[in-house]
Parts: sequence; C-alpha cells; structure tokens
Amino acid sequence: MIVQEIPANGTTPATNGTSTTPSTPPLHAVVIGAGIGGLLAAIGLRFDGHSVTVLDQASSFGEVGAGMRIPPNSFKLLHRWGIDLTYMKKTYSNGNRFLRYDDGHVIADMPHGIPEWDFGGSYLMVHRADYHTVLLAKARELGVDVQANRRVDGYDWDAPAALLSDGSRVTGDLLVVADGVQSKARKAFQGHALPPVDTGDISYRVLVPGQDMLSDPDMRDLISQPWVSSWCGPDAHVIGYPVRGGEIYNVVFCVAESTMNDQKLAENETKLVIDDNAELVERFAKWEPRVRKLAALTGKGFLKWRLYDLDMVDHWAHPSGKAVLLGDASHPMLPYMASGAAMACEDAAVLRKSLQGATPATLADAIKTYERVRQPRASALQRWGRQLQAAYHLPDGPQQEERDAAMAQDNEKNPIYWGHNERRAWLFGHDAEEWGQSKGEKTNGQAKQ
Repeated sequence: MIVQEIPANGTTPATNGTSTTPSTPPLHAVVIGAGIGGLLAAIGLRFDGHSVTVLDQASSFGEVGAGMRIPPNSFKLLHRWGIDLTYMKKTYSNGNRFLRYDDGHVIADMPHGIPEWDFGGSYLMVHRADYHTVLLAKARELGVDVQANRRVDGYDWDAPAALLSDGSRVTGDLLVVADGVQSKARKAFQGHALPPVDTGDISYRVLVPGQDMLSDPDMRDLISQPWVSSWCGPDAHVIGYPVRGGEIYNVVFCVAESTMNDQKLAENETKLVIDDNAELVERFAKWEPRVRKLAALTGKGFLKWRLYDLDMVDHWAHPSGKAVLLGDASHPMLPYMASGAAMACEDAAVLRKSLQGATPATLADAIKTYERVRQPRASALQRWGRQLQAAYHLPDGPQQEERDAAMAQDNEKNPIYWGHNERRAWLFGHDAEEWGQSKGEKTNGQAKQ
C-alpha cells in the first residue's frame, strides 16, 4: 500500500487557499469508490492534511456516464475548495421548463434567475465524465493515492481495513465507503439486509449530437435556450438539456417498465445496452413532435437503466466508530430531483468539517456528528424524489389538471420541489460547511420537507 507523505508542518500541498493546519496528527482515510462522492471526500480530507487512499474496482477511468447537473449548493463548495471548472465544457442553466407531452404546451417555467447572486453559486449542466476528470486530476494533484483495478470484497471493521480480491488488505484509521446504490457494506452498518427496491421505472439515457438539433428549426431552441425541459405524460416523462456548451443534448426517457416491450433487464441487472430504438420510437409515437424526433435520434447503443429506491438508511456511522457511508451508499436518489451528486458533495463537506481535530480516540464521535448533520437533509430530498415520480407520470384527468395548475403557483402545493421559492432557497442556498446558518435555513421545517 502506498501512503502519501504529509508535509512536515501538517498542511496540505499548495494550490488551495482553504487548507488548514491540523493541531492533531493527520488520519489515514481509505475511501472505497472513486466516483464523484468518493473523490470529493478524498479531496476534502486531503485539504486538511490527512493521508488518503482511494480504491476502485474499475480498471481505468474514462468517458463514462451522461449529463448531470451541478446546482449552486454544490458549486459554491467546489469554488471554495479551488476545484476549477473554468476550462471544463459546460452549459449554464436557465431553469426548469415543464411541458405537456402531447402538444408541447408549457405548463410552467421555473427560472433560476441569477443563482450566483441569489444562492452563491452557478447552476451548471455538464457531462459526468468531464466533471469526474476534473475531480480526479485535483485529487491526484493534492497527493491522493487513487488506485484502479482494486476490488474490495470485504472489510475488517475493527482494524479497520478493506479486504481486496487479490487477498491483500488496505488498513487505515477510517473507512469511507462510497460504493454506490448496490453497496456491499450497507448491511454491516444496519445490522440487517437493506437491498435497493425496484421502483418499477426504467430510464433510457441518450446523448444526441447538438449539430443534429441545430440544423432542425423545430429543435434548435432546445440547444440555444438552455432550459431543462421536462415533458410530463402518462406513465412516462422525458427530460432533456444541453451539455458541453451545446455540443451534446442529454436526454433521459423515464418510463414505467410495464409499458415497454424491448429487451428486459435480468433480475438484479442494473443496466444493459439497447441496440435498436424501434420500441422507444413506438412508445413515444403519440407525444409531441420534438419528443418523437428525440426518440428517433437515439440511434443504437444507448443504455437502459433500472431505477432503484431505498428505505431510510438509519446508520451512516458503523458501530465500530471507524467507518462511514457516503453518497448513494447511504441515500441513493431517484433522478427526478437532480440532486444525487450534489448531496454527495455536501456529504464530503460535512465529513471534512466533522473530522477537523479528530483523533483515533475521538473518531467515533466525529463520524456520529457527520451522520447527525447530514441525515435529515438527504432523507428529506429522498422522500421528495419519490413524490415526483408519481407527479410526473399522471394520466390525463382531474389529478393531472390539478397538478398542472399547482405547478404554476409559488406555494407549498406546487408538486415540484424548487417550484416554491422558499423550498428552492432551502435547497440551493444551503451551505454544507455552515451547518444551519446558510441562506434559506431559517424556513420552517414543514416548508423544507
């Protein structure tokens, strides 16, 4: 195992203006999972002088994933930490636009305004691979030891240590388990099995070349006017937005699996590659022309994903006091809130702050603080994601008409979380490093939930 050297004064390497000089000896953290949450946790801990090893089962890191969003509540943390997104290809979001599925009529616009002024950070639409590349480069720049092709098969929680498939073990003071929705470690934290639950929905994730849309007068506004467009219809909705400055249009078709007749996902299979878009084209044949065109532009070789949900994870801190869950391992979120990566970023920030000044003797208390601070907020957003699943997929009728009317109102009856200004302030104005003092935190508990 490679353990990075810490400078003699205990500070982190140069290039970051927020590093601290710990008054206690640094810890050695072993992070399982080099996804967005794992890398952000590693970066945050390294800023404070801790030694960090990251283990990931992937043989290499490359062009993986599709579009995602970086809202102000995570952007402000990235900016403060010196994670420079200046030269990363990106699109600034106008806001969220909701449309009827059959004629494209705008149900409601929910503009972001000027999020830098209102919430302290930009709202970006990016390609996940580009974002991951920036984080990976920052982690390595800071001296994080990122190891690929290192599959973790088990744990020694008392050591603590990660047990690898090749028979070796990586020991540290703290294990940060960020191994995703299918986490192998979660059962040990809860004391019982807590498998992901199939929601009954599947998603098709597609990247369409922007030039194919710009050449079509009916489609070009979807690129040139960068809204997150959401078409809501019976048992399905479609979300689209441009990334990489309009080079690519990211489309997600979310559908009740029972309404699809293409290749089925096997039991416990999370994704597969679809080679023929005929079924997708047929499924959306009665939707408005732009959605039909998007379905036709999917081509071949796009991904079909099973959407999972999870019951409340009660314990993010392991009983040993030497391990924590982070990101999707503790609070996997349905994509309807577009907050999964942002919540992982907030996790990393709170974990970092909780561990400042911690020693092996006080580690158990520190990670319980992390759990106490993060759990209520992440769990509230999980619940809202479940509600949005039902709200997006209503059939035409009285409930749908009531939903559409409520979407245009700035009050608590709006079914879209950020459609209510007070809730939007709680979501986007939050500062995970201030623990309750950020803009929007003075709203009452009912409004938040």
